[in-house]
Amino acid sequence: MIATRHVFALAVASSLWWAGPGRAAAPETMPDRLEMNDGSSIRGLILRNSATSVLIQTEKTEVEIPKASIRRIHDAPDDGMVFSAVTKKGRLPQWRAIVHDFRNHDAIKSFVMVPATAVDNGVFRNIPYMSFRFNDRGELNVLGDPEHPVGLEFGIYGRNSFTTRQQRILREFLAGHLHSREELRALYAVNLAGGTARAGNLVFEITPPSAPDAYGGWWLSIYEADRLKGARLSDKEYAKVTQPFDLVNRRNGSLRAEHAAAQQNWLARTLHNVSGDVPKMRGFYRDKNGVFHLLGFDDS
Repeated sequence: MIATRHVFALAVASSLWWAGPGRAAAPETMPDRLEMNDGSSIRGLILRNSATSVLIQTEKTEVEIPKASIRRIHDAPDDGMVFSAVTKKGRLPQWRAIVHDFRNHDAIKSFVMVPATAVDNGVFRNIPYMSFRFNDRGELNVLGDPEHPVGLEFGIYGRNSFTTRQQRILREFLAGHLHSREELRALYAVNLAGGTARAGNLVFEITPPSAPDAYGGWWLSIYEADRLKGARLSDKEYAKVTQPFDLVNRRNGSLRAEHAAAQQNWLARTLHNVSGDVPKMRGFYRDKNGVFHLLGFDDS
C-alpha cells in the first residue's frame, strides 16, 4: 500500500521523461492519418468524425481539428484495430488502452489531470506517475513509463469509498485488461475490504480507507514486482515533479479549489519542463446532456 497519492493526463503520454527522446509508437497503434492543408500529417486514432471537425487521439495528445484545415482523411477500417500494443502475460497495458476504455465507460463523467503528490513510502515510493481525478472523488494513477507501466492504481475518496458498487465497477474494469485466467483469479481472490494476491509477476492489492496511509481512500492496485526498483527516481528528481498531498487535497480527498489556478499553472510548467511541449488539453468532461467536452490548461 502507498502513503500519498495522485496524477495523470489524457493529453500526455510518451513525450514525458519516462519515455526518453526519439521514441515513437508503433504504426499499428496509429491506424489513422490526417493530411493537412499545409502539407503536414497527423497520425493517431480518430475518435469522432463530425461534419465540422475531427477528434483524433495521437501519441502525445487528443485534439479536435476543424475540417477546414484538413485536406484528406485516411480512416482505417475498425476490424480488430487497437490503439495500443497487445498486453503480454505478466505485464500491464499501455496508457492508451486504459484511458481510451475508461473515458467510454458509462460511469465516467469527468477525467481531469491534477498535480502529482509525493509517494514517500511503500512499494510506489519515488516512482513517477500520472493520475486522473475522475468524477470528483475517484482517481486513476499510471505509474512509471506510460507506454510500459509498472503499476496501475484506482482510488475512491469520501463516502463512495465504502460503496461496494463503486469498488466492483473498478475491479470489473481492471479485469477487462488482464491477460490470463490466473490473473483474473488473483484479482478476485483479494477481498474488497483489503488484502493481496499474486499471479506470477503481477501483484494485486486492495487498501481499505482505514489504513494509516490511505488518506481516507479505498485503493485497488496492480503492479509488476520485478520492475518497481528500476522505475524509481532519486529524491531530487522526484521532488521536481511532485507536490505535498495537503497542498493539493483536503483530508477527505477533495481538491483544494482555492489552489486550483496555482496548481494548473504548476502542472503546465512541469509538463513543459519535462516534455518541451505543453499539452493543449488536460482531460474531458460530459455535460448534463452527455455531450463530450475537452479541457485545456486555460479551462477552469
